[in-house]
Amino acid sequence: MSSQINIISIDSKPFGLSYSDWVIKWWQWLSSIPKDKNPAFDWKGVNVNINQNDPNVLFLCQTYEGVESTPSRKNIITKGRSIFMPIINWISIMHHDGDTDKELLEIARNKMDVIGPLEITINGITINKGLEKYRILSPFFEINLPENNIFGIFSGKRRCISDGYWVFLPPVYENLKLSSFSSCSSGVTKIKVNYELNTN
Repeated sequence: MSSQINIISIDSKPFGLSYSDWVIKWWQWLSSIPKDKNPAFDWKGVNVNINQNDPNVLFLCQTYEGVESTPSRKNIITKGRSIFMPIINWISIMHHDGDTDKELLEIARNKMDVIGPLEITINGITINKGLEKYRILSPFFEINLPENNIFGIFSGKRRCISDGYWVFLPPVYENLKLSSFSSCSSGVTKIKVNYELNTN
């Protein structure tokens, strides 16, 4: 087991795409899945692999605002696949969080300007310093929301922007126990999750 956690540089382009590009792909993935099968609302991990169509990258997600307990998700990861996930993030959606680009941008930035400690633990090794440099403010992009979407709003295409803190992990070749934690709103909203992923 490694004595440190390797995180792919935020200035690099994993599999040909920037971190910002991956943020957009991640949100388009998560937001396209109806709430009843959405990995963010899954406590045991049965929905981890839904719509995971990239052969090189597995998207993992956190919990959502207002959750008090911590999900412990168990599933399988294909050996040699990388992981991309937020430690804490926010999406501002047009006509839901604001009615102009300026409003959406300000809300996203304000949400992520005041956060608690950022922490990720992998196979017993913890990083809780230096993760601030992994903050990504995306450009504006579109999501296509299904009926019964995770935001509880009308279906269809929406313009949005995201801000948050993300990690891109190198290809995984051994069983993985992963957890992460942060908070926003002066500690009122706690975002945390546990994963146990076995390779096959």
